[in-house]
Amino acid sequence: MRGIAEELAGARRVRDLAAVINRAKPDLARVLASRFAPLEAKALTVKLLNILLARRHFDNRDSRLLSQPIGLIVDPSNTCQLACPGCVHSDSAAPLFVWPNATLAESAFAGLLKQYGTAAVGVYLSDYGEPLLNLRTPALIRMAKRRLITAGLSTSLSVRRFDAEAYVESGLDFMILSIDGATQSVYQRFRRNGDLSRVLGNVERLVAAKRQLGSATPVLSWNFLAFEHNRHEIGKAERMARELGVDRFRVVRPFDIGWDDPSIRAANVRPRVKRLTWKFADNWNPFPRELAADEIESAFDARFEAEEGTPPTSPGHTCHWLYKNLIMDAAGRIMPCCGAPGHDGGLVFARAGEVDPFNSPLYREARRHFTGAPAPDVHCSRCVWDHTTVNIGGREIRAYFRGAGRAYFNRGCLRLLSDW
Repeated sequence: MRGIAEELAGARRVRDLAAVINRAKPDLARVLASRFAPLEAKALTVKLLNILLARRHFDNRDSRLLSQPIGLIVDPSNTCQLACPGCVHSDSAAPLFVWPNATLAESAFAGLLKQYGTAAVGVYLSDYGEPLLNLRTPALIRMAKRRLITAGLSTSLSVRRFDAEAYVESGLDFMILSIDGATQSVYQRFRRNGDLSRVLGNVERLVAAKRQLGSATPVLSWNFLAFEHNRHEIGKAERMARELGVDRFRVVRPFDIGWDDPSIRAANVRPRVKRLTWKFADNWNPFPRELAADEIESAFDARFEAEEGTPPTSPGHTCHWLYKNLIMDAAGRIMPCCGAPGHDGGLVFARAGEVDPFNSPLYREARRHFTGAPAPDVHCSRCVWDHTTVNIGGREIRAYFRGAGRAYFNRGCLRLLSDW
């Protein structure tokens, strides 16, 4: 793969990038077929070459990409029954954003997977909504796993209807449990409208379902946002997590939400992760007989075509989101990052069903903005958020290929794929 990366780096025109990928594809698939089943080898070939191509576009600050998103962030439901400060569902913050209630249709998710699923390595089924409110979320997870995609989500678990067995059987890799307290009075300071007893009951059901079905997944991570009002319950919450059978306990330093509620202040604590169980979760291809063969074969057989020309290299700062991830909410709006659209509508870059949302005019203009080239006033020119940390990036790429073949993809290979 290093040879392919060097060829891509040396290519002077977009047409040359396409030629390198087309030439490398069959040879790489043959090498992978010595370790993986033929269809798996083809799927991995598509994903590996997509990452190398994305890295070349990123290094060159290209505005129009041949590569596809490495990670997909999708909201199964735009709705949330909680009203946490700093969120689009907060009573005081909601008027600032345009966040319509919606439930993601399976057809919309299937369309996104058909466009980008074969090349992606991860899907995160959470943004601003509560994914468990869409009763078809387990079916969406299984659809993603059929494309050999790592699937995760984040939930408050404060829901009345919850089919724990369905989530275990869906193939879900990990589930973040957002629980910021060990008593109701402390918990509800931030998780407004949340019911801690219901949450803990649902955790018990999840752990029981995993044991009954003999599954190590989903890996359950209790995430505790540390505020001044709840820091004294961190130790108690960790003990509760261990007793319940949760796999990990994580203390997280939250974003500043003083603009919404000045009484909720982040605590000065050290972020940490405590591993509570030591089970190895082998979940890369849980449904080998259900793989989306037609889509994988089609993506592998497709030849890259490109127009003449490529913009000059611009080594300055740019936004990683624009090259690595794509976000879709339950209403089918395509956004470049996890920011929430305001009333100017500038953060909606495309709509589900368009020919290639990842190369929409607004996406291309945003990428050009970071090169210093003349470009219209796009949302990204006013952005003050972190441009380098994405939901599905280097760490997730490394985890994906270790899960696919821990002894096959060596450190040098993983660095090449993820360290950019």
